[in-house]
Amino acid sequence: MQASLEQLSQIIVFAGLETADKVNLQPYTQVQRHRKGEIILHESDVLPAKLYAVVSGSIQVTKTATTGKETILRALAAGEIFAAPALLGNGISPATITAESDCQILTVERDALLKAIGQNPEIALRMLMIFNSRIQQLHETVHGLVSERAIVRLARLIEYFAAESGSQ
Repeated sequence: MQASLEQLSQIIVFAGLETADKVNLQPYTQVQRHRKGEIILHESDVLPAKLYAVVSGSIQVTKTATTGKETILRALAAGEIFAAPALLGNGISPATITAESDCQILTVERDALLKAIGQNPEIALRMLMIFNSRIQQLHETVHGLVSERAIVRLARLIEYFAAESGSQ
């Protein structure tokens, strides 16, 4: 079903748009309902060129390593966008998206979104702010992982030297 103006307004990147701008986007939108636990997108799926957003409920973004270990990357709530590679990248889903609760997912066709951005660059700025925030979170996570490993290595080194000095 097509998104309502109210549903479009709930998405962070469209909040504050003029009603006429949302009306122009409406024919290029679709809203689908998903039940809790339902997989919305599978990792490695080929995705149509669309913007994906959570209208209501929440979703979980996970990635599975070749070893089979699943890692939760983030949880997203109503208003947030996801699956950027569908819109701006190679069109391959980098992660699995699962409904954490009953939810509604809104999509906007890429060409319509680009036309809307041309008319209102604020949309692109909001998207950049979201992507920037996610890059910063990723940077902090990677830094934490690297630092943790260094601490673990340092602890082993200290244990080693303590054992060596105790045996002399």
